[in-house]
Amino acid sequence: MTSGSLIGASANSGRVAALRDGCVVALTLMAVSLAAVLSLPQAPTDRAVPQAIIFPPWMPQQDAVARSLAAGHRVLRGGISSFIVIAAAAEAGAETARPRGALLMLALDGLAGCLDSRASVEPSL
Repeated sequence: MTSGSLIGASANSGRVAALRDGCVVALTLMAVSLAAVLSLPQAPTDRAVPQAIIFPPWMPQQDAVARSLAAGHRVLRGGISSFIVIAAAAEAGAETARPRGALLMLALDGLAGCLDSRASVEPSL
């Protein structure tokens, strides 16, 4: 009887260890994802820059543009994907709300410039 209880105990400890390891991996992935999202450039408050408004990937472009216009944004064009809308910079002192259903609003400076489908017309140095 003692050998049967030892096998059962080692099986339980193996499941507990696997569960613990899975939780550690899941928490690490969530922390890294959150850090990546928080590191994306937000719109600066001292100057106006165009923004990329990102909607869920399943939203059609017509709906994304309509929601951006309804929130008071001046839509310039679509982004690199159909669920990304490029909006003009807000005028000084004008507050525009986040469109209904938008996941993120990012400045087109830095990393978020990858979201714009328009090719740069300025030569790079």
